[in-house]
Amino acid sequence: MNYANIKYYDIANGPGVRVSLYVSGCRNHCKNCFNPETWDFAYGQPFTPEVEEKIFKGLELSYIKGFSLLGGDPFEPENQLALVGFMEALKKRFPDKSVWAWTGYDFEADLLTGKKGDPEITMRLLKCIDVLVDGRFVESLKNPDLLFRGSSNQRIILVRQSLARDELVQMVAETDRLFVRRFTPHDAAGLYEILGDEQTMQYVEPAFGREKTDKFLSENCVGKANVFAVELKDCEKLIGYILLKPTGEREYEAGWIFHKDYRGMGYAYEAVNAVFDHAFAEMGAFKFTAGIDERNAPSLTLARGIGMKFIRTEKQGEKT
Repeated sequence: MNYANIKYYDIANGPGVRVSLYVSGCRNHCKNCFNPETWDFAYGQPFTPEVEEKIFKGLELSYIKGFSLLGGDPFEPENQLALVGFMEALKKRFPDKSVWAWTGYDFEADLLTGKKGDPEITMRLLKCIDVLVDGRFVESLKNPDLLFRGSSNQRIILVRQSLARDELVQMVAETDRLFVRRFTPHDAAGLYEILGDEQTMQYVEPAFGREKTDKFLSENCVGKANVFAVELKDCEKLIGYILLKPTGEREYEAGWIFHKDYRGMGYAYEAVNAVFDHAFAEMGAFKFTAGIDERNAPSLTLARGIGMKFIRTEKQGEKT
């Protein structure tokens, strides 16, 4: 395998400062591709053990957050064979560094079905990757505001979670400690821990039963672009629910509910800020509001902390 470039201080391809490897070779040939020179498998320099060691050396720096694998396409069969041993060694040597990868192929249709090379090699390579951006670049869907993608058909996939649950888990945003992602049917038990707790729901509505939680998840969360699940990175536990309800042109009313055992640790602040950033960039948001019970001190503190300002007091039944 040849490689086109290595960036040792990359801030454009994944969160934080990263080491990025651009491999050579791609058969997708997307119109107006960002790196058409990398289509040629012979482009660039040979990827040797010496080059691998240089990458490992670059990853040793404490401020480097992770490694990004781009191209070309790392999931071309020839490239998979050349990369899998290197990637397994990288993951073993740097378990706390996140690994992102980009491919023009479809995660379910091409990679999980084994259509692109040896299925065993493909799976070994996927297991080394934390986050995968999949799909061809489509010029007509190009959007420069998208997070780490070129066109809106491309998806950001949490690979480990998707493989473990046997369902697609799409990421929306990443922070140092959290993934903000789409809800999936697998979240029923975790969501019930939150919505079924009386203390957690005291300023919202009566605590949900399991049947009501399952119905709420299926009808109001799964497949909704304005509803977000908050998950701890280190243990993949669901700890929060965030809603952005459209209230006007480019305006949204924000709501959030977090697991009582994870309050006071800054998680809600981290997650809501990430969702607002996503909404500004990808949902065209201009203004956010929030309706909060005046007795709900933690939520009021959070709203002020993220820059929201008090507008007015309204009475709804017995609540103010």
